[in-house]
Amino acid sequence: MQRSVATEPSGAHRHRRVAAAAASLAALALLAGCASPAGATTASLSAVVTERDRASAQSHQEGMARVAEFLRDRWGPVALPDESIVRWVPDGEWAGEIARCLSDAGFPGATAADGGQRVDFSGVRTEGTRDLYLVDVAIYVCQTQYPVLSWYEDQVAGIEAPWAYSYVVGVQVPCLLAAGYRVPAVPERAAFLESWRGDDGWNAFALIEADPIQEQRARAQCAPPEVLLESGT
Repeated sequence: MQRSVATEPSGAHRHRRVAAAAASLAALALLAGCASPAGATTASLSAVVTERDRASAQSHQEGMARVAEFLRDRWGPVALPDESIVRWVPDGEWAGEIARCLSDAGFPGATAADGGQRVDFSGVRTEGTRDLYLVDVAIYVCQTQYPVLSWYEDQVAGIEAPWAYSYVVGVQVPCLLAAGYRVPAVPERAAFLESWRGDDGWNAFALIEADPIQEQRARAQCAPPEVLLESGT
């Protein structure tokens, strides 16, 4: 279904390649991812996920506001659709979701690239400046509706990490030890928080990852905090 906006573009006198225009807008938006713990831990996870999603949504909104300014610099004082998040999508599904959304908006031809993390706009066909403008608006709408949580990991680390540390110490490590797995020493709280989701972050399965089957079994028995945070359960 073709989307339209209230105000016509102004001051646009040059034709530009849609692939370059769309790619620059997409890049800007990217600048602008034992059993479940029980009782009080489950309740605190729910609260953490709610707060994490709220903070991520706020960061996403701020990023898209910058994209809106970028569009107005390009096209003039246009009125853009007021959109909200439809759903958070996994990192590897983002490009495919954007391509689908653009097709639904009347601009088929975009495809997923780089493992679903980049959109290839070279197949999108347009006729004239008006279509170029509408493609930009469609990309803006689609990226507003389908963001990726992992884009905002740095902004929400202070929300996730304290819960993750409590879960690791109080639930995951006891679960792994009770099941007979070897577990590396958990760092001090401050060090754990500082390295949360980093390449050098604490890894509960570091001593058994040489055995993929054993590691897979351990992950199923004693879920990592990242898995619970991403699933919200």
